[in-house]
Amino acid sequence: MVQLHVVVVCSVVGFLGLVLVILGVASEAATALALVGLSKDGLYDVNKCVYQTTPALACGIVAGLLALAVQIAVTTTSLLCGCCRTWELPRAARHIVGIVLSVVSWIFVIIVVALFIAGAAMNTDQKRQPTTDGKCPVDPGSVLFAAATVFSLVATVSQIASYVLLAPAKGSTKPLATQQQPEVAMGQPRQDADEVVAGGDPLPPSAPPLSQPTEPTSKV
Repeated sequence: MVQLHVVVVCSVVGFLGLVLVILGVASEAATALALVGLSKDGLYDVNKCVYQTTPALACGIVAGLLALAVQIAVTTTSLLCGCCRTWELPRAARHIVGIVLSVVSWIFVIIVVALFIAGAAMNTDQKRQPTTDGKCPVDPGSVLFAAATVFSLVATVSQIASYVLLAPAKGSTKPLATQQQPEVAMGQPRQDADEVVAGGDPLPPSAPPLSQPTEPTSKV
């Protein structure tokens, strides 16, 4: 049976992953508003492409920070709920796969953050050289936002899978190696304090009880 905290965390991560996709699509669409036109630069009379700040700047920064925050939250929750618990032998394989997926999600999140920030930096007020054919790119950073959106989906799936695998199963908190309690052999008599002879060693368990000498009866 799936535990409640697993359902809640996976639902929240999935929702935030959808928000990342929306921000990525919005950022990519906003890049088309960046191009203003051509200008002449100083005495050299060199045509340059002029770009203005677009909403992609804010969307890219927010998306990058959100992706990083979600990754940190999922990793912390996994450590508190599952990764630091002692594991049992049947769960060892799941534990290893969960750690691998967590590392993979971190790699993709770092790539996503870098792409979002780079795309946002390209959507600020600036001037650039035109391409070799004399044209200006209409949508600077659009490819970066598209790649970040796709990688964010992969990171979200990896986050959910790693948390599910690292989450402890209900009632699975036994350590890997438990200390064996010494067992008392069946049929072994237990020595009590009253069986110890004062000033001497305890009687062996197999020794027969001492018999009291009987006085001979005299015949009348």
